Amino acid sequence: MKKQTTALLISLAVVVLLAGLLIFLMVRFQSEGDQTGQNSAQSSEDETIHLLSLSSEDINTITIENPIDTFTLVNEGDQFVVEGFEEVAVSSLNINNLTASIADLTAEREILSLSEESDVETIGDSAQKLSQYGLDQPQYILTIVTTEGKEEILIFGDDALDNNSIYVQYGDQVYLIDNAIADILAKDRYSFLDNQITDIEPEYEQATITLSGTVRPSPITLEIKTVQEEESESEDEGVVSSSEKEYTLTTPLEQTITEASASQMTDGLFSLYANSVEAVSPTEDELASFGLDQPYSIVTVWFDGTESFTLKASAPDRNNYVYLMKEGSPLVYLVSASRLSWLKVQTEQLTQSVYTPVEVTELSGFSVTSEDASYEHSGDETKVSCNGQQVDTELFEDLYQTVTAIPPDKMSFKTSSLQTVLTMTIDYRDEQRTDDVIELIPTGDGSVLISINGESRYTASQDLVYQILGNCQNAVDGKEISNLA
Repeated sequence: MKKQTTALLISLAVVVLLAGLLIFLMVRFQSEGDQTGQNSAQSSEDETIHLLSLSSEDINTITIENPIDTFTLVNEGDQFVVEGFEEVAVSSLNINNLTASIADLTAEREILSLSEESDVETIGDSAQKLSQYGLDQPQYILTIVTTEGKEEILIFGDDALDNNSIYVQYGDQVYLIDNAIADILAKDRYSFLDNQITDIEPEYEQATITLSGTVRPSPITLEIKTVQEEESESEDEGVVSSSEKEYTLTTPLEQTITEASASQMTDGLFSLYANSVEAVSPTEDELASFGLDQPYSIVTVWFDGTESFTLKASAPDRNNYVYLMKEGSPLVYLVSASRLSWLKVQTEQLTQSVYTPVEVTELSGFSVTSEDASYEHSGDETKVSCNGQQVDTELFEDLYQTVTAIPPDKMSFKTSSLQTVLTMTIDYRDEQRTDDVIELIPTGDGSVLISINGESRYTASQDLVYQILGNCQNAVDGKEISNLA
């Protein structure tokens, strides 16, 4: 029994000893591991090569040479300007991107040293060495003159095989650096000019927008009035007021239009930015080459009686871009035509229809007559007949709404000596309202004048005559009504 107890104590002591040794080793290795990690991080930091560390305040000028341009940015204290365009606002985005790249320019590693004292073993003369990295015919040259008069020159050669790095010569050394800076160095001087054309839409009580230019036969004027609606009271918000806008064409005709129609003139006017700046202070010959000597489209905007801005645009090119200038600015911009809804819009697109249909319940009669056919509709909300034959009320409603919503092709004030080929007469239950008469009169060229109550404003395809008569017969036959094309 005594022997067994002694053996047990010895075994326990051995286990405790081994456990203590294991804990000691674990702590020691952990400590060494932490130290190794710290040393590795320190080593990685030490390996980073800092080429430039310049704040904007340290820089006097920056000169960029690339295949398309050579230009200088000058620090005027509060901002940089493009030399030669000192009075033109600059793109703060591109200026900041460039100065941020210079603020802490680092290299991934040194590739080559041209110094005679270098320990790096190289073969060939300096020109041969540089040609290996495209530095004999560089892509870009960046020259920085500091406020202390020191000149820093970086020469950029070929892109590395990884497509993420580029070779750069700085002094007598060639380094491999991140090629993110190449994007900004590839830009021309115009890219550093501000490409904002117009500001956000302001608050106003009345605005006037006028469209002109060679694309239109006569100017179009739209007046926009902000109308305050009656104030209302709510328990949560107290007194609440709201406003809405009224849109009225005043030339070449007077007509109230919807907000959706008016957006064809207003969209693309505010918060407008150019795709690029193409020229500054163009000559007369240059204006002609841009198509701006006789602008294709012109828009002028007034707010509360004061002119705000005028834009002049060329005709779209084959890529659907236009050259554009803002009156008072020396810049010629390139802008996507798809962003300028006002560019081509015509009066007939704004009015959308020559006649605005009413609810059929407001009608007392509706007739469509031509040389070969006549359809006389009459009835009430529950029953409609045509030439004595009952017609489905829903079909009649579709017919009236469709055939009176004539889509005009072009605006025209010309007259025709030819005879009317189709007449639509709309009678109203309201005895105070005069009946409307729509006549289609041939012009002799495949079109018809659309006359409303004796006044012609638009032309449309003569095919409308057959489409309208066909729809009238469809209503009598109980068939579907087709849209006018």
